[in-house]
Amino acid sequence: MKYQEKNSFKTGVKWLLWSSFLTLGIGGGLFAYGLYQNRPPEPIGVRLIPVKLGDIEIPINETGIVEFGGQQTLKSPVDATVDEVLVKIGQKITSGQNLITLRNAEKQTILSQQKLTIQEAKLTLESFRQKVVAAQETLSIAQGKLQNYKSGQNDDLLEIQKQEIILANNRKNVVEAEVVLAAAELKLTDQKALFERGYIAGNDLRSQEEVVRIAKASLRDAQFKINTNLLELKSGQIKRQDKEQELQEKAIAAELGVRQAQLDVGTNSPKLQSSQLEYRKKEQELKNNMVTASIDGKVLNIQVKNGDGVLRGTELLTLGDPSQELVKLQLSTLNAAKVRPKQSVRISIIGPNSKQFSGRVESVSTLAQSGNSKGNDDSNQGSQATVPATVRLDAPTRTLIPGSQVSVEIILQQRQKVVVLSTEVIVRSESQPFVWIRDSQGKAQKRPVTLGLEESTQVEVTSGLRPGDSAVIPPSEPSLKPGTPIQEEKQEGDDRK
Repeated sequence: MKYQEKNSFKTGVKWLLWSSFLTLGIGGGLFAYGLYQNRPPEPIGVRLIPVKLGDIEIPINETGIVEFGGQQTLKSPVDATVDEVLVKIGQKITSGQNLITLRNAEKQTILSQQKLTIQEAKLTLESFRQKVVAAQETLSIAQGKLQNYKSGQNDDLLEIQKQEIILANNRKNVVEAEVVLAAAELKLTDQKALFERGYIAGNDLRSQEEVVRIAKASLRDAQFKINTNLLELKSGQIKRQDKEQELQEKAIAAELGVRQAQLDVGTNSPKLQSSQLEYRKKEQELKNNMVTASIDGKVLNIQVKNGDGVLRGTELLTLGDPSQELVKLQLSTLNAAKVRPKQSVRISIIGPNSKQFSGRVESVSTLAQSGNSKGNDDSNQGSQATVPATVRLDAPTRTLIPGSQVSVEIILQQRQKVVVLSTEVIVRSESQPFVWIRDSQGKAQKRPVTLGLEESTQVEVTSGLRPGDSAVIPPSEPSLKPGTPIQEEKQEGDDRK
């Protein structure tokens, strides 16, 4: 009995020990599992980008053709022969300088003939002006004599009755002589007009002038006889009256002579003016045969040589002002809508390691042109419409060659000294874009941001970040969550240890 009780006791103790060991094992396992489950997560390796201030801009790229300021190709104003080219390629020129002489023999002959016509008209007009002066002097003398005679005293009145018959006969002679003289003078006036038109010879005119002189002499003889008769008829008074009549007629004749001479001057003055106007017209046409510079600059090219025959509109030579350098563009209509005057421009020669030059947009046409884009090798544009634009360099480079093609970068928008980030940092999966940043505890946190100017690889951050922050480039796997521990990955070539 005791033996059985002893065995039973031993058996119970064994079970008790095994139960304790099992309980301790299960409890230790559960404790270890709990520790494993509650362990801190491993940090995720990410690339960090320090937030800094920088510049950002939105450009468009075009190609253009270099031109000098005022660049122009002068053309022949007339059909002519190149008489002499007076300049050389590369020569500096001033405005108004003669460049090429054109020869037109026919117009030179016409101008010479017109000059002779003017000289003849001047001589004729000067002759008539001298006649006016002479006639005015004659009138002044006649009027002076008449006035002096009227103021005199003549008392000879005794001979009037004795000479009445002789006086009447002599008066008839005077009338006949006056008729003959008037007819002769009228004929002389007509012959002068015919002579001026070239219808009669000078001898005929001089013959008629002789007839007039004879008629005048006859009239004077008759009047002299009357005066003699009057002197005999009346003493001083009759003599005074006759003399007064003679002087009065001379004054009238002199006045008529003045009027006629003035009429001749008035008639010939418009003729001279007309001839002079025609001469100036022909002279200007001949001056057009001299090609002159319209700007201060340099001769860029000469397309003709001495002796070449040219037609009106033939290109002669090209000028430009090297102190001003321009670039002519043909913008696509899409780009033209974005370009405005005064926008900054960078110009460079097409090729590797080319130097850049600065400039500004000077003008953009408001009218599109159809056809191939001049100065642009983009064959895809084909016959698409383009918009002409001009860029002016800030200073002459002295290296760009007119007619050469250059690369043009027009800065549409630009921000300087602003927060700039790579676009790969910006997360746009939510309603508001945000950036993952590393906080002071080394954990990832969301930071909402406001974006500004944006180009293909960079974007401006107007709010939400400041210089000194560390932005996180989100890894593709695993995805980040707020509070996730992160650590910076070492990049290739990083010397940090």
